[in-house]
Amino acid sequence: MFQKLGLTAALVAIMFSMGLAFAGTASAQTPPATLYGKGLKAGDKVDALIGGKSCGTSTANAAGEWSISVPATAACAPTEGAAIAFTLNGAAASATPVATWKGGGLPTDVANGYVMAAGAAATTPAVTPPKTGNAGLLGSDDAASTWVVLSIALVAAGAVFGTRAYAGRTR
Repeated sequence: MFQKLGLTAALVAIMFSMGLAFAGTASAQTPPATLYGKGLKAGDKVDALIGGKSCGTSTANAAGEWSISVPATAACAPTEGAAIAFTLNGAAASATPVATWKGGGLPTDVANGYVMAAGAAATTPAVTPPKTGNAGLLGSDDAASTWVVLSIALVAAGAVFGTRAYAGRTR
């Protein structure tokens, strides 16, 4: 009975390791960045831009609050750390604090959001996106993933042949 269980476990390990050999990397969905603020006049129009392309527009409500959600798939092609510029009623505006795009990002002042001021846009420092590396095991340029798959296959093969030898079967 244990021999069949060992053989079954070894076969499952071999199939699993073969599946890893052909597996691709999975990518998680990036949540949108949320831009918001208050203190505007009702009806003021706020536009968020990256690289001169609009990411979204909002109109301030009766309380002077506005909000724009910028997904990673927005037409402005946002990338981690990209500088966000604003217009207020069609004219360049500055935002405090300085806005940069980050998946799932919020303003640093979560309670108040961005404070908008009409006039010249604030200068934005160059932001270098962090190096996140390749989170997936396979699909990387690293040869280590190939060796991991081969090691798993060798362990599984050893388990099969060890089980057969223990059982006294040589054919």
